[in-house]
Amino acid sequence: MRKTAAALGGMFLLLVIVGMAGGGPRPEPATSGDALIRDAVVAGGPRDFLEVRHLVLKGSNREIGRALAAIARKRHQLKPAASSDPLRTRARNHYLERQYPILFERMRGVADSYGARLDDDSLDFSALRYVRMRPGCSVVYYPPSLTADLGGVVTRNCDFSTGTVWGARPAPGELPAAARPYLIEMHPDKGYASLALCAGDLLSGVLDGMNSAGLTVALLADRSERGDPAAEPAFDTGVGIGTFQMQRYLLDTCATTAEAKEALLTTKQYFEFLRCKYLVADRHGSAFVWELSPDANREYILEARAKPLITTNFSLHRHMDGKELPSAKQAREICSCYTGLAEGIARHAGKFTSDDIKAIHQAAYAAVEAGSPDDLRPPGRTIWHALYFPERRKLQVSFYLGDERGEGGEKKWRIRRSDYREFVLKDTGRQKK
Repeated sequence: MRKTAAALGGMFLLLVIVGMAGGGPRPEPATSGDALIRDAVVAGGPRDFLEVRHLVLKGSNREIGRALAAIARKRHQLKPAASSDPLRTRARNHYLERQYPILFERMRGVADSYGARLDDDSLDFSALRYVRMRPGCSVVYYPPSLTADLGGVVTRNCDFSTGTVWGARPAPGELPAAARPYLIEMHPDKGYASLALCAGDLLSGVLDGMNSAGLTVALLADRSERGDPAAEPAFDTGVGIGTFQMQRYLLDTCATTAEAKEALLTTKQYFEFLRCKYLVADRHGSAFVWELSPDANREYILEARAKPLITTNFSLHRHMDGKELPSAKQAREICSCYTGLAEGIARHAGKFTSDDIKAIHQAAYAAVEAGSPDDLRPPGRTIWHALYFPERRKLQVSFYLGDERGEGGEKKWRIRRSDYREFVLKDTGRQKK
């Protein structure tokens, strides 16, 4: 049986941005490191809201960790985070060494890059957090039987403020929190190769991604509802695996939804600050949504079988339509984005093409992008729209580039987006033990 594992916790959501995380002049390219093969801008640039870099890393996990730390030091002036609880840091490191050696080796590389010792419990090498994020999102899985020769498709809107992590206007010289995402492609000596979109943690935090076995994951915030118990986040004191890091663990170690379910059920988990949920799919046409109860004491695995599986930022298991997932009518007072997606899918006749899927999800932008740059607070935007094709190991993604004044007397704001860029994960070999 595949060894189940657990990874580390980290204060991903609340740690302050270190150094120039978000401001100042455009930095020079990062020092490469042995494992870094490619470091290139693939969307946007210094004059756009967003600049996306594609990193390709190949080598041992220790070499990959060392290369990522070199980027964090050079580009973001990042230093190792101080541990707020050395005892728990030590316990977490011992746990990872036994149960998640892939990540533990990457942490060795991070420590190497900083000329430090991994057994220094006063420092946290479990993540390279260069910015904070609290994303709102919507994700849908279209099963193979409903698509036009595409196989299954996971499509995801990553929604976030164009301001700071708290939705305020950035200070002079400070970049917005979502302005520097990375598309990180890893080809490690042990663990599956993967292609993942990250915005906040270079080492172990993933917002959505796919591995060489076709396993595809996407994370969403799971908002609290009235009457829920007060949240008790672990921040950087958790021993186990944090919400954002769980996705990296699944990509490193799982090939199918069956393996992902077992991993989720048997891994000690905690949330750093914000309770989250996942949609997980594989190349065999299987998908599920993973949710936790408000007190994190019960797990829910939700499936739609031959129907599109829709999830947004509320707990599906708390609003079921009998044994079925919530209907568009039920969700109307809870989440307009969910309702818009459900209604758009219901109106469609025939099988879904990739253009059909893009059109349905672009229509859902309206629920997020109603605000204007003239508003008191920065508006929300769909920072990227991604389509994953697990059978083909292919990703198509369009990025938000900014707002500009349109033509005409009123000169209303117009949202600019990149064309859909395509990336293929060519390494489809088995996990290397």
